Amino acid sequence: MNNGTTTTQRVTITYTAPPNFLASEHWKQVYAALLSQLPLRNLHWKSSFRPNIRTIQELDVTFVSAETRRDDSHTSQIPQTVLEKPLLNAYIVVCDDADTYKNTVKKQIKDWHSNVTQRKNQEWLIIHVVRPDSKAASQRLFQIKTSVLDKIKADFNVEKRDRCVQLVWSYDHDNPTAWAEFINKVKEGLLCAFDAAITQREEEVRRSEGQRQMPGWNFCTFFILKESLATSFEGMNLHEDALDTYNELEALFFEVLKEKNLSWFGTLITPAPKDDSVPLLSTSKKPYRDLILANTITIFDFRTYLLARQCIILRGMRHLIEVAQKSVAFLSAFGRRLREVEQGSLPKYFVEAWAYASALSVVEQCDAWAKGLEFPKVALANFNALKGELIELARHQLDIVGINVGHLPSRPPFSIALPSRIPRDASNQVVDQSSQKITQADMLKALEDKETFYSLYSKITNRAIELYAAAGRRKFALKMHGSLAALDVHRGRLSSALQTFSSLPAHYAPHGWTSLEAYMLSQALDIHASVGKAKDRDWVYILLDFLKAYIQDLGKDLLLTGPDHVAYVTGLVDALTAAARDAPTEMTHHDHPAFSVEIPSSDAKTVEKRDGAILDVNIHCSLPCPLPIDEVSVTLSGRDGSKIIFVDKVSSLEPGKNALSLFCHSASAGTYSLHSTQVKMSNLTLQWVHSPPPTGKQSRVKRPPVLVRVPRDLHAVDVRLRQPQRIQLGTAPSIVAVFTSGRNEIRSAILKLSAPSGVKFLYKDASASSEDQVLLEHGTDSATLSDIAPGQTILLSMPHTDASAYHAMRVNITVEYTTAAEPDVVRILQLVRYVLTALPVAINVEDFFRGTRLFTRFTLSSTSPQHVRILSTELVSQGPGDDGLKITKCISPSRRLTTITPAQPGRFLFQLDSARGEERDPLHLKIRYRMLREEVEQVMESIIDDVIVESEALALRRPEILDILVQALEKDPAWVSLYEVTGELVIPNVTAGEDDIGQALVQIKKLLDKSRRLEEFPGEWREIIIPVDVPQMHILAAASLRISSNPFSADPSKALDLFAGQPIHAILTIRTSFHWAPMEDSHTKSYRMRFDVEELSKDWLVSGRKRGDFVAVDDETFTTSITLIALHHGELALPKVAVTALPLPGEHRMKAQMLPSCETYQIHGAQTVLVLPRGGRSTFVVSMGDSA
Repeated sequence: MNNGTTTTQRVTITYTAPPNFLASEHWKQVYAALLSQLPLRNLHWKSSFRPNIRTIQELDVTFVSAETRRDDSHTSQIPQTVLEKPLLNAYIVVCDDADTYKNTVKKQIKDWHSNVTQRKNQEWLIIHVVRPDSKAASQRLFQIKTSVLDKIKADFNVEKRDRCVQLVWSYDHDNPTAWAEFINKVKEGLLCAFDAAITQREEEVRRSEGQRQMPGWNFCTFFILKESLATSFEGMNLHEDALDTYNELEALFFEVLKEKNLSWFGTLITPAPKDDSVPLLSTSKKPYRDLILANTITIFDFRTYLLARQCIILRGMRHLIEVAQKSVAFLSAFGRRLREVEQGSLPKYFVEAWAYASALSVVEQCDAWAKGLEFPKVALANFNALKGELIELARHQLDIVGINVGHLPSRPPFSIALPSRIPRDASNQVVDQSSQKITQADMLKALEDKETFYSLYSKITNRAIELYAAAGRRKFALKMHGSLAALDVHRGRLSSALQTFSSLPAHYAPHGWTSLEAYMLSQALDIHASVGKAKDRDWVYILLDFLKAYIQDLGKDLLLTGPDHVAYVTGLVDALTAAARDAPTEMTHHDHPAFSVEIPSSDAKTVEKRDGAILDVNIHCSLPCPLPIDEVSVTLSGRDGSKIIFVDKVSSLEPGKNALSLFCHSASAGTYSLHSTQVKMSNLTLQWVHSPPPTGKQSRVKRPPVLVRVPRDLHAVDVRLRQPQRIQLGTAPSIVAVFTSGRNEIRSAILKLSAPSGVKFLYKDASASSEDQVLLEHGTDSATLSDIAPGQTILLSMPHTDASAYHAMRVNITVEYTTAAEPDVVRILQLVRYVLTALPVAINVEDFFRGTRLFTRFTLSSTSPQHVRILSTELVSQGPGDDGLKITKCISPSRRLTTITPAQPGRFLFQLDSARGEERDPLHLKIRYRMLREEVEQVMESIIDDVIVESEALALRRPEILDILVQALEKDPAWVSLYEVTGELVIPNVTAGEDDIGQALVQIKKLLDKSRRLEEFPGEWREIIIPVDVPQMHILAAASLRISSNPFSADPSKALDLFAGQPIHAILTIRTSFHWAPMEDSHTKSYRMRFDVEELSKDWLVSGRKRGDFVAVDDETFTTSITLIALHHGELALPKVAVTALPLPGEHRMKAQMLPSCETYQIHGAQTVLVLPRGGRSTFVVSMGDSA
């Protein structure tokens, strides 16, 4: 070890055998077989001083002849590894004959045994080798009681442990069973010897450490002693224990350093030739152990040696990431320590050359150690990142040297690497007072030639970029790119630098690296100005990105080179304004953080004298100077994608809060969410989108939507939809658009309707009606109204295609109009309305035939939750005269007005009397009705008009008064029941104020509280006309079941008393009529029919012809008789008779036999008969035989 090298000592096993055997071919074969079983695997060491078992996965062992080992008595007194001496001594016996063993071999073993047992901390083993062709082997020597092995064990196993093993070796080296016992004995012997040796050495270390506070204790001597433990563990592949030992030594060194007791060391550093260029992790570059023993090692050499030993052990553990981590930490920390030394004691640039060479050597050493190893993905990324840090550390040394020699300017990013104690001024260079010079070749060349320096600088930087990119460290890689761009600027390569500085911010922005982003953009702006390029679109975007980074970065020391950043930013803003004004095309920039939008109130405000709404907006400007602009606009998004835009013309935005009032000409009432904001500056638009991302895209920050409520302007233009006043089924469908001009005198209004359901509107067939004249122009996709006076209401009837498949139809309305007051302003009003396309009432028809008369009952119910008020129903014939069919309505005398709901239908009965039976013209059911809401609004409008007729001011507030009353009624439906009965309209929860509107509300409420006959109220009524066909029936049968009187009674008209169980004679008659038969079947004179008397098994027993067929002829009667027996007494209903028609023979329709329609009514259906209980007494005389 005098040469200063530290190599791993392998475990040694000595062997001894008779010389003639060692010279034979047999031994060569046995020796080769022994080597094939190495290295040993899976050794388990249990130390008494360690709680856990240590597992040695693999252990290299060296077999050497005992004759070649030197005498242990001449070993060095310097503590060495415990593996320096053999741990196991083996004697190889080749003897199959017991006599030979007794006479010769035994003495040889005894002499060897007496020698090896005297050696401390060494084990011995006797190996009996049995030849494969020997007689003993063929006879299974393990089973021979008097074998040589047994004699050996009896002679030498004096302790409980068995140190003798038999090896029946064969040419098959791979047979594990043949070697199992031998391998186990070897493992046992090695671990036993190692445990004893290491225990003794640890005891020595503890004893020495306990004497630390005593005079004469030497740290260097203790280090050598304890290091022998580490090298011993390392030789046994117990790397964790070896590393722990070195870590403990390092911790002890720091304690000594803290105590400032460095008498066992030399100076901090005594530079030797090539100290700044040799590999950092080499332990053979200096005789470190000799220097330690001599107490002359410097702190620099000691720290270097300790780091190298730790890294070598980490390499054995395959922990190369920790090797790089330790190296980075050591070079950074110890480099700072070396710079604290007086500069004259070190060669000029020694620290930089040493750190540079050491960092590169560690990377090369790690790459060499990593060959053949496979890293997981995450571990490989960390490994590359640490190597990148080492390369960057080497690059920092070039920064320091380059600034000092004048190759680089003393400004960021180069000056970032300068130590804090060295002034950041290239003129203050280090004075060299040492006669030595650095020897690092790359550094020397770089110092002499500037271009060589630049080439080396770029090479090292690109190498760091590659490693950072491989590790996924984008930020660090991009930072290196920025330093290359800064180097291009210094070298005058401005075009290349501008391209780099312009492209890098796009990579920084997604990760929030605002300081780096701002610096790169600042450099790009400066270079852009230096090159003299035009302030084009690219320049504008660079400037906007710079202002973004300027706002977001808290520390602005990296952003601006000038002292006054406000003046600097003001100049940039002025240049931005000029560039936006001169830009040839429109430019848009999204989500710039220099401005933020706040809506202080969630309610917009209407304007009294014109249509539109005002929205108050606060815009916060984070720039330190005013920003000239043209206008600010805020877009609100409503339901189904509708949007309204609020705009305000603004000359500039001041720093801080700017309170603005934006106006929208066309603001439909409703609730909207804040969609986007735009700040217009000539041809540059700054836009912020506030709405959530589309479905499927995730947003980093989930912000609740900002809601804005736009109130309804009761005096603005409005369009409502409703069903037409007269609905007639079978005609072209249409809807009515109610256009209200409000306060406006409208020059022209273009009305467009569209239905998402696909229904088309027929504008060419549209018609308009109004109290005043109005001009209507038809277009292919719109209708245009012109010259509309203020307050005018126009009813526009708009036909459309079939919509019967829908109960209600959604209609999107767009009104584009101009007013006389603002002819240059085109307002576009977008509305969404819903209109019922189905009838407001559902109709169910029931027909009851009675001879020549027909009773038809119509049941009407509401198809919506709204109540429907029915004024009248009328069934009229469409024929040329009314003498063929007489229609009579059954009118209830109680009241005329009927209210129907879904739960409370209305029934209306009509009688149709056909004298001749030839009337078949269709009928029309006419229903006059109005919805309850419409009726109530008409009542309130009538009362309001009566109250405000004398006040012009109140007349202008009429829509507001009506809206207050309607909203009060909508909130509480308790008034409905009283109103429907008495006509009294009690308005709930209306608080009247002291103003004119309050006084008017008091009068209106008093008038509405009065009772009124609503059927006489002069309001508008709607009408529904529904075609109704006269029902037809081939056969009408009238069945009758009559109890016949007693034919033997003196009074035939007297009713017959009926008793339970008594047979009763009954007459069944069926009268048939073809009066209501279809005209096309009038030629049929008769039909085959079948009757069937109902079985009432609980009341009647029917006997006789209770079922049968007969031939029906018009206006004739079929008669038959049956017998009835009442099963119990009481008032019983007679059985019913079912009459059905049979198919017509020979007549088919749709490939099926024709079955005539037939209806039967029971003439006796409401009749009952009284059945008496059977009573009375009967006397019978029974003959008992002749008398004597």
